[in-house]
Amino acid sequence: MPAPRYPDYAVSQWVHIRIEEAFGWIKTISGLRKIRYCGRERVQMHAYLVAAVYNLLRMARLVPAPVWKS
Repeated sequence: MPAPRYPDYAVSQWVHIRIEEAFGWIKTISGLRKIRYCGRERVQMHAYLVAAVYNLLRMARLVPAPVWKS
């Protein structure tokens, strides 16, 4: 299937991959696919906490590792 011909296609694909990566992690690794809470408020709070953890992990990967001088 050929790529669409508009110029921002590559950018939109890059953004799409980043968004899907986050949702995939949230569903598989954090266990949001099989939720263990009843009620919208509890499920929403769990989703907020999971998203916060994902953001913290992303920030940790952005910070360069310290270089130890010996």
